[in-house]
Amino acid sequence: MISANRHAFAGLVPEQCLRWITPQESADNWRRTISPGGMAEGDCLLVAEHESSAEVVGFALARVRRGGGDDRAAGELQVIAVSPAFQLQGVGRRLVRAVAAHLASVGVSSMLVRVLSVNPNRTFYERLGARFLREEPRDWNGVVLPESVYEWAELSPLLSPGEDD
Repeated sequence: MISANRHAFAGLVPEQCLRWITPQESADNWRRTISPGGMAEGDCLLVAEHESSAEVVGFALARVRRGGGDDRAAGELQVIAVSPAFQLQGVGRRLVRAVAAHLASVGVSSMLVRVLSVNPNRTFYERLGARFLREEPRDWNGVVLPESVYEWAELSPLLSPGEDD
């Protein structure tokens, strides 16, 4: 899904941010994440597949936050990506709702997401009911960029299917 990241941020961030990882490095990172011990209890990695081909068209990684800081949310949507060819078809929305359902099933009632402030897709989270909390700096391969932090103080609105789910 490196292509989804490059597609989303091309022209918005310096090129060094988009070329920071090779496909092999990304695969190695994911291998470590899904290997035993790579995820803590309650964390989840959800994958969206194309109905007929079983091709992976999107994924979402969420972790249960284990205290610390002033973040009130107990869950965090850390990564979500949808292949450019499958965007604007409800895949991302269904992934966020599935993450919320999973987190609720392990006793989590709220969730954060951090998104680069230059990301034009950040309104996606607002449309799903997330509330802007603050902006924080993020170092992306040596480039410090502002990142917006959003919160769903309650996951319950995400647990009810939307009209187009």
